[in-house]
Parts: sequence; C-alpha cells; structure tokens
Amino acid sequence: MEDTKRTKQQQTEPGKKGGKGKGEHETNPFIDSMTLINKSYVYEFASEAYCRDHGRTRKDVVGNSVAQIWGEPSFKFIKKHLDQCFAGNVVRYENWLEFPGEEPKFYRVTYSPYFNPAGYVTHAVVASEDITDFKKEEESLEKSDPTFRALLRNMHYGVFTFDLEGRFTFVNDVIVKRSGYPREWYVGKSLFDVVRPQERNTVQKHFQATARGEQVAPYEFSFLKAADEIAWAHISTTPIREAGQITGVLGVMLDITKRVQSEQALIESEEKYRRLFEESRDAIFITDSEGRLTDVNRSFLKLFGYKKEEIHGLRAIDTYVNRDECLRYMKEVDNEGFVEDFAVKLKKKDGTVMECLLNGTPLRGIDGTIRGYQGIARHEAGRIQPG
Repeated sequence: MEDTKRTKQQQTEPGKKGGKGKGEHETNPFIDSMTLINKSYVYEFASEAYCRDHGRTRKDVVGNSVAQIWGEPSFKFIKKHLDQCFAGNVVRYENWLEFPGEEPKFYRVTYSPYFNPAGYVTHAVVASEDITDFKKEEESLEKSDPTFRALLRNMHYGVFTFDLEGRFTFVNDVIVKRSGYPREWYVGKSLFDVVRPQERNTVQKHFQATARGEQVAPYEFSFLKAADEIAWAHISTTPIREAGQITGVLGVMLDITKRVQSEQALIESEEKYRRLFEESRDAIFITDSEGRLTDVNRSFLKLFGYKKEEIHGLRAIDTYVNRDECLRYMKEVDNEGFVEDFAVKLKKKDGTVMECLLNGTPLRGIDGTIRGYQGIARHEAGRIQPG
C-alpha cells in the first residue's frame, strides 16, 4: 500500500518542487488538485492544491474516509463513481457537490483506476476541478433571453429546451426546419409527442435521468416529422440549473437521418447479396488470402457433398485433383484480375472427380492488397470420372 502511495505522490510532487508562483499554479488546478483513495474509501494522499481549495490541511484529509470529509449525502453520490472506478473503469462527470461548511460548488471530476503489479485495482486516483464560476456564467447566459436565445437560434445544430415535464420551452430555427412543424406547433407539446411509440419509454428514461442531474451519454432515436416521414436524431442533454436547482433540460440535436438510411441501405444490400449468394444454382465459394474457405453457398455444398460445418478449416486446394492447378488458378487471378472458364479437375468429399470450369476474382482491401478470392465452380455434366 505504501508503494502505491509513493507512486501517486511522485506523480504530483513535481508541481511543488518546481516552485510555481500563484498565477502559474492557478492555470492548471485540474492536474494539481488530486487525491488517492483506497478501496475502503479512505484518503491516502491529498495534494496541496486539493487541501488549499477546501480549507483543510493534509493531516485533516489523509487517513479519513470520503464520508467523513464530504458528509454522508455527498458520499452516496461519490461512492457510485468510485465503485465504477474500482471495477477498472475511468469515470468522468460534472456535478454540483456540497463540502461541509461551504456553499455547493460545481466540479469536473475524473476517477482513474490504479492497478497493482498483479493487475488488481487497489486505488482510485481522483483529479478534480472547481468550475463553479464557469457554470454560473453558463447559467447566467441561459437566463439572458435576448443574448442566449439568439445564440441558440443561429446554431448549426438543432437546439431545444424543456421544462421538467418534457414540454418544449424553446426550439431554434434548425429544429423548425428539420421537423417541418411550425414553431407554434411546439406550444404545449412535449418531446414524447414526436418520439415514435416504440422508443418512447427509452427516451423518457434518458430525459428523467438528465432532469435528476445525472450525466447521460448521447443517444439516438427516431421521430416523426410533420409529413409523417421517419427521421433519426443524435441528441445530447444537460440539466439547466438556476441557483443550484434544476429547472429544465437543454438538448442539442444532430440530424443523422442520411447516415441511418445509408446504413439501412447497406444492410438491405448485404441481405440481397446473401439471398442471391445462397439461391444461386452455381457453386460459389469465398476464400481468404491463404486459400482457406470462409464462405460457400448451398449449391457448393450440394456439388461437393459437404455439410456447412465441415467447411471450416477446409482449403480450396484440398478440392483439386492436381494441386498445381490451384496455384496456377490463383496466380492467374493475381496477374489478370479475373479468371474465366479455367478448366480443372475437382473432387467431391467422397473422392468422385469432376471436370469443372472456374471463374474467379480477387477480393481487395481498402489499401488494394488482396484479402481473398471469390469464385464460381460449374460442373460440366456428363463428364464425371470415378476417383
């Protein structure tokens, strides 16, 4: 434990030894205001900046629990983030916290897990920054109707605000244009009036979490436009606070309809290709760059007498009577970019020899290198020879 403590102290001590002046120190409080907390929720280290920010000496902090320093109400909130960190995750959040005897402050906090040489998390390294002044300026801007709302109205992204019930209190021009609804339509309407029914519960849960002051990751949902067209949005939400109290929710939306439609078109294209692949009467096969079969269709299985599960690990060259013909086939595909009606003798699983014609093309990656091959084997009926 002492080794861990020394390691973290060494990471923060250079700030002291460098002899920073006050002005220089204040430019980087996020790095300097650090603590080290063990899995019993006890402080094992507190930087000079952290102690100064909270009006405590290092002796007052080190050896005491988080609950003792912050009080039980704040500890309940802090504990859930520490537990995530002790599970091996880097955790970040911004939130109002009340230090006993002080006014609530708005902090930006990062928890980083410390792993011992055996690979186990033993501590949380906590870096915190008091951004109360910035947050108050932001809230002041939110309340200044002429300035703030003009700013929101002219943003490239869709911006809206809600009361705590989810009712619209403001929409900017981008929202009006993208949705097709006139601005007056939003009066008395809520976010849940535009969300499609099958996604309403999910969106409601995200909204309620934001309204409670929780950090909610950006999420995506579909909604109905005025013309009954389905559109998709990527949305980020944050609580609006006045005097430390949450009074509404601010949302920033990016229309991702084109992206989603492109993804759906790709999926449909892949499904269409898969149907053509499976329903083709020709025996189609795909290999990797080493000639190992990675996919075959039903006609291939029927022609060669294999089951689907038997293809795994099978090499295309194993189906050739003359292995040199396989090497010549691959070389010609590499050199010419395709092969058409390449005559070869192939063999079924039971050893029956078939006279076949092969067509083939290389499958190239983005960098142009050959990642595999795709081919079609056509059996010339009436020319089966016993193996």
